[in-house]
Amino acid sequence: MNHSTMHEPLEARRMIVREFIDLINTTPDEEGQATVQKFLRYLQSLLRIKQVVPPVVEIMTVVKHTKPKLYHTARRTVLKTSNLYMLFQVDMSLSLAQERLDKYMH
Repeated sequence: MNHSTMHEPLEARRMIVREFIDLINTTPDEEGQATVQKFLRYLQSLLRIKQVVPPVVEIMTVVKHTKPKLYHTARRTVLKTSNLYMLFQVDMSLSLAQERLDKYMH
């Protein structure tokens, strides 16, 4: 295994959270197919991460509360057989999700 390409777990999570914050800040809350597909591609990329477990429950909770149109349209787009389906079944308190994500921003 090439250790020069591996990130420390904390740094890897920080990168994931930074990318998510950027995505949330630049993605409109709309039902357009291009926006929904961009969001679903992002979720697929999260599931491909192997070196750490991404904070997907926290991410999905923040999206659900801050981008409800995008979240619900994407949710209706995903088939029950899709590996993304489970991501739309998770939920937690928004304040706890934000608190956990904030930990990676410092």
